[in-house]
Amino acid sequence: MSNTYEYRIYREVYDSIVSGNKKMEIRLLNDKSEKIKSGDEIRFKVVDSDDYLLVRVTNKLVFNNIDELWQEKDVVLSCAMDLSKEQFTKKLYEIFGEEKVSSSKIVAIGFELL
Repeated sequence: MSNTYEYRIYREVYDSIVSGNKKMEIRLLNDKSEKIKSGDEIRFKVVDSDDYLLVRVTNKLVFNNIDELWQEKDVVLSCAMDLSKEQFTKKLYEIFGEEKVSSSKIVAIGFELL
């Protein structure tokens, strides 16, 4: 039996998913992201909007840090939206906070649009 989870996303992320450019979502490892498994569904809701997307999880990868994630080029191409490693790191710090990013494992959640 699959579960459904909800995450909030920014409009630019929504647009990248709809266009097919973004096929993985990056999150910090926490109680929610730890439970997600292949076959589950995620409802990505746009911040300050009623717009949302429903996706099915196809895979999940856990990395110890940004450096480890960045070595996986397929993951980077599926989630970084043409950002450099420095830009990507800065964006994660802006979203989650530098201390949390530095002290947490990183989860890459692969998905397909439903």
